[in-house]
Amino acid sequence: MKGKKVLIVLLAANVAMLLASISVLASAATRILQPASPAAEARALDLPGAIALLAGAIAVAGSTLASGIALRGVATAGFAAAAEKPELTTWMLIMGGLAEGIAVYGLLLAILILGRI
Repeated sequence: MKGKKVLIVLLAANVAMLLASISVLASAATRILQPASPAAEARALDLPGAIALLAGAIAVAGSTLASGIALRGVATAGFAAAAEKPELTTWMLIMGGLAEGIAVYGLLLAILILGRI
């Protein structure tokens, strides 16, 4: 039953990421196709800019989802190990920091992608 709940949560997260990606793509498409005024035309995205915006969104969303999955495993196993051996708490914190590093790498990748626009 627990595995089924995890799959439902992951499915909901994937649906949310899909909806967010579609909304970003729709927003970018409207800025490409119909600039409302000359000032908006200066801010309008071209197709490579819209694709870069979508790629940055996917990089952040994917890395944070992967970081959450990794951190869940680290926390579950780390707390179980720390209950038996309290000296393993430091290692649990180090592994948690490495799991959070995945999200930071995704954010840096998105910054690099969006810096190219």
